[in-house]
Amino acid sequence: MPVALTIAGSDSGGGAGIQADLKTFAACQVFGTSVLTLITAQNTRGVQDIHVLQPELVRSQFKSVITDLKPRAAKTGALGKGEMIRAVAELVSKDGPEQLVVDPVMISKHGHPLMAEEDFRVVRDALLPQAYLVTPNRFEAAALCDGRPVESISSMKEAAKQIYDFGPSQVIIKGGHFEKIVRDIYYDGTGFVEFGADRVDSERVHGSGCTFSAAITARLAHGDTLVEALSFAREFISGAIEGAPEIGKGISPVNPLWRF
Repeated sequence: MPVALTIAGSDSGGGAGIQADLKTFAACQVFGTSVLTLITAQNTRGVQDIHVLQPELVRSQFKSVITDLKPRAAKTGALGKGEMIRAVAELVSKDGPEQLVVDPVMISKHGHPLMAEEDFRVVRDALLPQAYLVTPNRFEAAALCDGRPVESISSMKEAAKQIYDFGPSQVIIKGGHFEKIVRDIYYDGTGFVEFGADRVDSERVHGSGCTFSAAITARLAHGDTLVEALSFAREFISGAIEGAPEIGKGISPVNPLWRF
Protein backbone atom coordinates (compact mmCIF):
# COMPACT_ATOMS: atom_id res chain seq x y z
CA MET A 1 0.00 0.00 0.00
CA PRO A 2 1.42 3.42 -0.91
CA VAL A 3 2.07 5.91 1.89
CA ALA A 4 1.05 9.58 1.86
CA LEU A 5 1.75 12.37 4.34
CA THR A 6 -0.34 15.31 5.47
CA ILE A 7 1.23 18.27 7.27
CA ALA A 8 -1.73 20.18 8.66
CA GLY A 9 -3.85 21.18 11.64
CA SER A 10 -6.40 19.27 13.69
CA ASP A 11 -10.13 19.98 13.39
CA SER A 12 -11.81 18.73 16.56
CA GLY A 13 -15.11 18.64 14.67
CA GLY A 14 -13.65 16.06 12.28
CA GLY A 15 -14.62 17.88 9.09
CA ALA A 16 -11.37 19.38 7.83
CA GLY A 17 -7.62 19.33 8.42
CA ILE A 18 -5.80 16.18 9.47
CA GLN A 19 -9.06 14.35 10.07
CA ALA A 20 -10.40 15.00 6.56
CA ASP A 21 -7.03 14.17 5.00
CA LEU A 22 -6.69 10.82 6.75
CA LYS A 23 -10.28 9.84 5.92
CA THR A 24 -9.62 10.70 2.28
CA PHE A 25 -6.34 8.78 2.20
CA ALA A 26 -8.09 5.72 3.62
CA ALA A 27 -10.97 6.02 1.14
CA CYS A 28 -8.39 6.15 -1.67
CA GLN A 29 -6.57 3.06 -0.35
CA VAL A 30 -3.49 4.93 0.79
CA PHE A 31 -1.81 4.54 4.18
CA GLY A 32 -1.99 7.98 5.76
CA THR A 33 0.66 9.53 7.99
CA SER A 34 0.52 12.95 9.62
CA VAL A 35 2.52 15.84 11.01
CA LEU A 36 0.37 18.03 13.24
CA THR A 37 1.02 21.79 13.02
CA LEU A 38 -1.77 23.25 15.14
CA ILE A 39 -4.79 22.27 17.23
CA THR A 40 -8.20 23.89 16.94
CA ALA A 41 -11.28 23.82 19.14
CA GLN A 42 -13.75 23.73 16.27
CA ASN A 43 -17.20 22.55 15.25
CA THR A 44 -19.61 23.13 12.37
CA ARG A 45 -20.40 26.63 13.66
CA GLY A 46 -16.82 27.91 13.68
CA VAL A 47 -13.42 27.95 15.38
CA GLN A 48 -13.49 28.66 19.10
CA ASP A 49 -9.77 28.36 19.87
CA ILE A 50 -6.47 27.63 18.15
CA HIS A 51 -3.01 26.67 19.37
CA VAL A 52 -0.03 26.53 17.00
CA LEU A 53 2.56 23.92 17.99
CA GLN A 54 6.25 24.63 18.38
CA PRO A 55 8.29 24.11 15.18
CA GLU A 56 10.64 21.76 17.09
CA LEU A 57 7.77 19.30 17.63
CA VAL A 58 6.80 19.54 13.99
CA ARG A 59 10.38 18.76 12.96
CA SER A 60 10.40 15.72 15.25
CA GLN A 61 7.13 14.38 13.80
CA PHE A 62 8.37 14.92 10.25
CA LYS A 63 11.68 13.14 10.89
CA SER A 64 9.89 10.18 12.48
CA VAL A 65 7.66 9.71 9.44
CA ILE A 66 10.21 10.39 6.71
CA THR A 67 12.95 8.14 8.09
CA ASP A 68 10.73 5.09 8.46
CA LEU A 69 7.52 5.22 6.41
CA LYS A 70 8.84 6.88 3.23
CA PRO A 71 5.71 8.63 1.87
CA ARG A 72 5.51 8.82 -1.93
CA ALA A 73 3.53 12.06 -1.90
CA ALA A 74 2.67 14.73 0.67
CA LYS A 75 0.38 17.70 1.15
CA THR A 76 0.29 20.73 3.39
CA GLY A 77 -2.76 22.29 5.00
CA ALA A 78 -3.20 24.84 7.76
CA LEU A 79 0.19 26.04 9.03
CA GLY A 80 -0.96 28.96 11.16
CA LYS A 81 1.77 31.56 11.02
CA GLY A 82 5.02 32.61 9.39
CA GLU A 83 7.40 30.77 11.70
CA MET A 84 5.61 27.47 11.04
CA ILE A 85 5.37 28.10 7.30
CA ARG A 86 9.13 28.66 7.09
CA ALA A 87 9.87 25.57 9.19
CA VAL A 88 7.67 23.35 7.01
CA ALA A 89 9.13 24.83 3.82
CA GLU A 90 12.62 24.00 5.04
CA LEU A 91 11.66 20.43 5.98
CA VAL A 92 10.00 19.58 2.67
CA SER A 93 12.80 21.26 0.73
CA LYS A 94 15.45 19.06 2.33
CA ASP A 95 13.72 15.72 2.87
CA GLY A 96 10.15 15.79 1.58
CA PRO A 97 8.74 13.78 -1.34
CA GLU A 98 9.12 15.42 -4.73
CA GLN A 99 5.35 15.41 -5.19
CA LEU A 100 4.18 17.99 -2.65
CA VAL A 101 0.65 19.38 -2.94
CA VAL A 102 0.35 22.78 -1.23
CA ASP A 103 -3.16 23.75 -0.12
CA PRO A 104 -2.43 27.34 1.01
CA VAL A 105 -5.28 27.56 3.60
CA MET A 106 -5.03 31.35 3.64
CA ILE A 107 -8.62 32.42 2.98
CA SER A 108 -11.81 30.36 3.20
CA LYS A 109 -13.97 29.61 0.17
CA HIS A 110 -16.33 32.28 1.54
CA GLY A 111 -13.57 34.92 1.62
CA HIS A 112 -12.70 34.90 5.35
CA PRO A 113 -8.95 35.21 6.24
CA LEU A 114 -7.48 32.16 7.99
CA MET A 115 -4.09 33.67 8.80
CA ALA A 116 -2.58 37.13 9.26
CA GLU A 117 -2.15 39.03 6.01
CA GLU A 118 1.58 39.50 6.63
CA ASP A 119 1.96 35.71 6.41
CA PHE A 120 0.47 35.55 2.89
CA ARG A 121 3.85 36.65 1.53
CA VAL A 122 5.63 33.93 3.54
CA VAL A 123 3.43 31.31 1.86
CA ARG A 124 4.24 32.82 -1.52
CA ASP A 125 7.99 33.23 -1.02
CA ALA A 126 8.89 30.23 1.17
CA LEU A 127 6.36 27.48 0.48
CA LEU A 128 5.22 27.85 -3.13
CA PRO A 129 8.71 27.19 -4.58
CA GLN A 130 8.61 23.75 -2.92
CA ALA A 131 5.25 22.79 -4.46
CA TYR A 132 4.71 20.21 -7.16
CA LEU A 133 1.15 21.56 -7.25
CA VAL A 134 -0.49 24.49 -5.45
CA THR A 135 -4.30 24.50 -5.06
CA PRO A 136 -5.55 28.00 -4.11
CA ASN A 137 -9.22 28.94 -4.23
CA ARG A 138 -9.97 32.15 -6.11
CA PHE A 139 -9.73 34.33 -2.96
CA GLU A 140 -6.31 32.85 -2.13
CA ALA A 141 -5.24 33.31 -5.74
CA ALA A 142 -6.19 36.99 -5.51
CA ALA A 143 -4.24 37.39 -2.26
CA LEU A 144 -1.16 35.73 -3.78
CA CYS A 145 -1.46 38.16 -6.70
CA ASP A 146 -1.40 41.23 -4.44
CA GLY A 147 -5.16 41.58 -4.26
CA ARG A 148 -5.98 41.59 -7.96
CA PRO A 149 -9.58 40.27 -8.29
CA VAL A 150 -10.08 36.75 -9.62
CA GLU A 151 -13.67 36.74 -10.81
CA SER A 152 -13.73 35.21 -14.30
CA ILE A 153 -12.13 32.47 -16.37
CA SER A 154 -9.74 34.97 -17.95
CA SER A 155 -8.68 36.40 -14.57
CA MET A 156 -8.23 32.86 -13.21
CA LYS A 157 -5.86 32.12 -16.08
CA GLU A 158 -3.90 35.33 -15.53
CA ALA A 159 -3.63 34.58 -11.80
CA ALA A 160 -2.47 31.03 -12.54
CA LYS A 161 0.33 32.39 -14.71
CA GLN A 162 1.42 34.83 -12.02
CA ILE A 163 1.33 32.21 -9.26
CA TYR A 164 3.33 29.83 -11.47
CA ASP A 165 6.06 32.47 -11.65
CA PHE A 166 6.41 32.27 -7.85
CA GLY A 167 7.94 28.80 -8.19
CA PRO A 168 5.46 25.91 -8.03
CA SER A 169 5.72 23.32 -10.80
CA GLN A 170 1.98 23.49 -11.50
CA VAL A 171 -1.09 25.45 -10.39
CA ILE A 172 -4.80 24.73 -10.15
CA ILE A 173 -7.15 27.54 -9.13
CA LYS A 174 -10.37 26.18 -7.64
CA GLY A 175 -13.90 27.32 -7.40
CA GLY A 176 -14.83 29.50 -10.31
CA HIS A 177 -18.61 29.52 -9.80
CA PHE A 178 -20.21 30.54 -13.08
CA GLU A 179 -23.92 29.80 -13.51
CA LYS A 180 -24.44 26.08 -12.81
CA ILE A 181 -20.90 24.91 -13.54
CA VAL A 182 -17.91 24.86 -11.17
CA ARG A 183 -14.66 25.39 -13.04
CA ASP A 184 -11.09 24.78 -11.93
CA ILE A 185 -8.21 26.13 -14.05
CA TYR A 186 -4.98 24.12 -14.26
CA TYR A 187 -1.71 25.58 -15.59
CA ASP A 188 1.66 23.85 -16.03
CA GLY A 189 3.67 26.70 -17.52
CA THR A 190 2.84 25.76 -21.12
CA GLY A 191 -0.95 25.59 -21.34
CA PHE A 192 -4.27 25.38 -19.52
CA VAL A 193 -6.69 22.57 -18.77
CA GLU A 194 -10.18 23.50 -17.63
CA PHE A 195 -11.96 21.09 -15.30
CA GLY A 196 -15.71 21.51 -15.00
CA ALA A 197 -18.47 19.85 -13.02
CA ASP A 198 -22.11 20.47 -12.28
CA ARG A 199 -22.44 22.67 -9.23
CA VAL A 200 -23.86 20.73 -6.28
CA ASP A 201 -26.51 22.82 -4.54
CA SER A 202 -25.42 22.14 -0.96
CA GLU A 203 -24.17 24.05 2.06
CA ARG A 204 -22.48 20.89 3.39
CA VAL A 205 -19.03 21.88 2.17
CA HIS A 206 -16.81 22.16 5.27
CA GLY A 207 -13.46 20.52 4.55
CA SER A 208 -13.94 20.43 0.78
CA GLY A 209 -10.56 22.04 0.05
CA CYS A 210 -8.72 19.63 2.34
CA THR A 211 -10.52 16.64 0.88
CA PHE A 212 -9.83 17.75 -2.70
CA SER A 213 -6.09 18.23 -2.15
CA ALA A 214 -5.86 14.99 -0.15
CA ALA A 215 -7.50 13.06 -3.00
CA ILE A 216 -4.94 14.48 -5.43
CA THR A 217 -2.12 13.52 -3.06
CA ALA A 218 -3.48 10.00 -2.65
CA ARG A 219 -3.63 9.39 -6.39
CA LEU A 220 -0.12 10.78 -6.87
CA ALA A 221 1.04 8.28 -4.23
CA HIS A 222 -0.57 5.57 -6.37
CA GLY A 223 1.49 6.72 -9.35
CA ASP A 224 -1.12 8.65 -11.35
CA THR A 225 -0.10 11.52 -13.57
CA LEU A 226 -1.16 14.88 -12.21
CA VAL A 227 -3.95 15.34 -14.76
CA GLU A 228 -5.27 11.87 -13.88
CA ALA A 229 -5.11 12.75 -10.18
CA LEU A 230 -6.93 16.05 -10.76
CA SER A 231 -9.69 14.35 -12.74
CA PHE A 232 -10.13 11.77 -9.99
CA ALA A 233 -10.18 14.43 -7.26
CA ARG A 234 -12.78 16.52 -9.12
CA GLU A 235 -15.14 13.53 -9.27
CA PHE A 236 -14.28 12.51 -5.71
CA ILE A 237 -15.09 15.90 -4.16
CA SER A 238 -18.38 16.14 -6.07
CA GLY A 239 -19.40 12.80 -4.59
CA ALA A 240 -18.22 13.84 -1.13
CA ILE A 241 -20.43 16.94 -1.26
CA GLU A 242 -23.44 15.10 -2.67
CA GLY A 243 -23.04 12.34 -0.07
CA ALA A 244 -22.55 14.62 2.94
CA PRO A 245 -24.92 13.99 5.85
CA GLU A 246 -26.40 16.76 7.96
CA ILE A 247 -24.16 16.98 11.04
CA GLY A 248 -24.13 19.76 13.63
CA LYS A 249 -25.97 23.07 13.62
CA GLY A 250 -23.65 24.97 11.28
CA ILE A 251 -21.90 24.09 8.01
CA SER A 252 -21.82 20.30 7.79
CA PRO A 253 -18.64 18.65 6.49
CA VAL A 254 -18.24 16.80 3.22
CA ASN A 255 -18.10 13.02 3.38
CA PRO A 256 -14.80 11.49 2.16
CA LEU A 257 -16.27 8.03 2.78
CA TRP A 258 -19.20 8.56 0.41
CA ARG A 259 -18.24 5.59 -1.75
CA PHE A 260 -18.79 3.27 1.22
